[in-house]
This record gives sequence, C-alpha cells and structure tokens, in this order.
Amino acid sequence: MPTFAVYTNLPNDKVPGDFLQQASAFVANQLGKPESYVTVRVHPGQMMTHGGSSDPCASVELYNITDGAKNKEHAAAIAKFVESKLSIPQNRFYVTFTNLRREDVALDGKTFA
Repeated sequence: MPTFAVYTNLPNDKVPGDFLQQASAFVANQLGKPESYVTVRVHPGQMMTHGGSSDPCASVELYNITDGAKNKEHAAAIAKFVESKLSIPQNRFYVTFTNLRREDVALDGKTFA
C-alpha cells in the first residue's frame, strides 16, 4: 500500500529514466513491504519554490499503513535517496508522512483491516 509521491520543479528530462523502478524497490526495501503493493508517482516540471527560491526543489510524500514509529529513520533514508537520484539537496525538500490505519486503505475492493 505504500504510495511514494515526488513533486519537483525539475524538468522531465532531468528525472532518470529508471527512477520509478529504483524508487519502488527502495520504498519496498525501506519499509519491509512487498514491492507488489508499492505505488510511485513522480510529478516533474512543477511550478514551485522552496525557501523563496526556484532552484531545484521537491515535495516528497509517503503514505503508509503504520503508526509512524519509524518515520525518523525513513526520513533520513528518503532524504539520501532523493538527493542521490535527483541531485536535489536535502535542504531543498520536505518529506511529509501520512500514517494510515489498515481500515483506511483498500485493495481489490477490500480494506487491509
């Protein structure tokens, strides 16, 4: 169920062609969840600023069924991943976590509860 979304002002041609696959494998490994449940969305070419500057920046979101206990650990890993793959400095994006309950997510017409 994890959904990893990256909104960035980088143009499409600056996002590596294999970024979706790399991000999917990264999220599955980091969260210890089957990759078959992972969704990755990348939104390049966004009109956005961070800290008053339109230098390369992003907004990263992770939706996950969790209590949030490992968000601090995940934040560090996500920051390193995004910086290494997209060359966006870690101080140029926020990572926002949405911690969901099993009752709040469904797949194939059934919730995870």
